[in-house]
Amino acid sequence: MLTLISTLMLAAGGFEPQTLLPGSPYVLPGHQETITAIAFSPDSKRLVSAGRDKKVKLWSLETGKELSSATVAVQQITALGFSADGKKLLVGDSGLSVQVLDAETLKVLEQLAHPEAVLQLSVQPDGAAVAVAGVTDQGNVYELPGGKKRFEFRGRTAQFSADGKWLLVASSAGKFSLLDAKTGKPKQTVNTEPEIPLSIMTSDTKVIASWSPSGVDVKLWNGADGKSAGLIKGPVLEQGNRRPTVTGVALSRDGKRVLVGGGDGVVRLYQVGTEGAAKRWPAEKNQNVILSSDDAWFAVIDSTVIKLWKL
Repeated sequence: MLTLISTLMLAAGGFEPQTLLPGSPYVLPGHQETITAIAFSPDSKRLVSAGRDKKVKLWSLETGKELSSATVAVQQITALGFSADGKKLLVGDSGLSVQVLDAETLKVLEQLAHPEAVLQLSVQPDGAAVAVAGVTDQGNVYELPGGKKRFEFRGRTAQFSADGKWLLVASSAGKFSLLDAKTGKPKQTVNTEPEIPLSIMTSDTKVIASWSPSGVDVKLWNGADGKSAGLIKGPVLEQGNRRPTVTGVALSRDGKRVLVGGGDGVVRLYQVGTEGAAKRWPAEKNQNVILSSDDAWFAVIDSTVIKLWKL
């Protein structure tokens, strides 16, 4: 619940931290059930959220106010993504579908079918296609509009590069691959067995990060040749604390800073090449750590609210 101070500030049109203490988060409430997905707009001025209540909410990061809200799915929403121009919003759900919405009105423009529950999606920067990864690695790239299948891939994560030429996918087979976004042919594949990875990359593909939801470390890789580029060593388990398993990872644009959400209720900022966390923020039930494209904000899901901090 927002404090009285924060409530008054929001009502006056400003967006301020929940309390005036250093390190306090900015908070976006509004969902009646657990939030399941969040995403920043490309211009870093808006944030979209979706929850088990099947609602999508669009927020202003300038005022902290809700801009629009709509119930757009029959099943639980699991993935969100903007087009590069910020005009369209894509919504994936557990009901085997991806919907294309107008990002201002949240009106449904198009609906695509996917063979299984959606785990992650990524929109090609030119808006020509969307990559959809499923819960059991069934992935497809669909052309937009129309939904024609461009190619299939095996992966439960998917991310296009900023130039739209490459697609990063990670699969439960213990590997991740950088694919040609037109043909699906791999430029390189890195085996991570026995780790079953999730992955993310900088938009220029120079740095790739992989991790396992059951592990505490984050591995860094050179995007050019797939060779190891370092290790973000997770914290040692302290007696009486929850295990700090990785709940989410975000990379700065230059790949020199790494945000890691922990199952122990802490989000940590690491400087690549420096031992130990440079900064920590408390976030009790943090999930799905994301960083805005201008590296100014990061956000986490904390049950029914979104918590944000300025870097």
